[in-house]
Amino acid sequence: MKAEIGTKPRLDVLEDTSEIMVPPGELGAVLELIVRNKDGVITERQEMLSKSFLKGFMQLWWVMSTFVYGGGQGKWVRDKDGDYRWAITHSQNFNANASTGQTDRGILVGTGTTAPTIDDYQLEAQIAEGTGIGQMQHSAVTFGAPTSDGTISHFTVTRDFSNYSGGSITVREVGLQVYFNFLPGSNEYLLILRDAVNIDIPNGETLTVNYRVQATA
Repeated sequence: MKAEIGTKPRLDVLEDTSEIMVPPGELGAVLELIVRNKDGVITERQEMLSKSFLKGFMQLWWVMSTFVYGGGQGKWVRDKDGDYRWAITHSQNFNANASTGQTDRGILVGTGTTAPTIDDYQLEAQIAEGTGIGQMQHSAVTFGAPTSDGTISHFTVTRDFSNYSGGSITVREVGLQVYFNFLPGSNEYLLILRDAVNIDIPNGETLTVNYRVQATA
């Protein structure tokens, strides 16, 4: 379903994959940003290839891939606070299933303007939960089921951010943060994606962020 400016479609997950695709033979993500007013009418829509899978993504994937029964490999990773943790294999690694108002995992947004680098471990200026100045309300993260058309396999991670701060907010960065487990049996959060964007959300309007993780044959 393609969303046009001035229309009012269902916006939970947009299924149109025809406009932007990850190049053949690659794993990547398409980032989609949609602003809608209080009546659900789209006022702005942007779509782009995500350019910034981070080092933490590959490190945690390696940890999960090296598991053997009775043990496995660990890896030092830098968590969202900048601390180094010895990440280990765990069934909840990569969990991004954030609930309403939760800001330590799932899709996150911020106002930082520094260009992403592969070593990033946090958003530069993450937007807090709430209705105060500069804050936004975070919905629960939702997931579209994996689908394939013979050439493209993908699934979509979605989150809404509502602005009732009393003023316009410009989102300049978007990221995806996940759960990971580390010795001695504790958990923390790891940023695996960070993208630079530029989109205004007026007071009373809502930003929908879709990360469509995609593999193309």
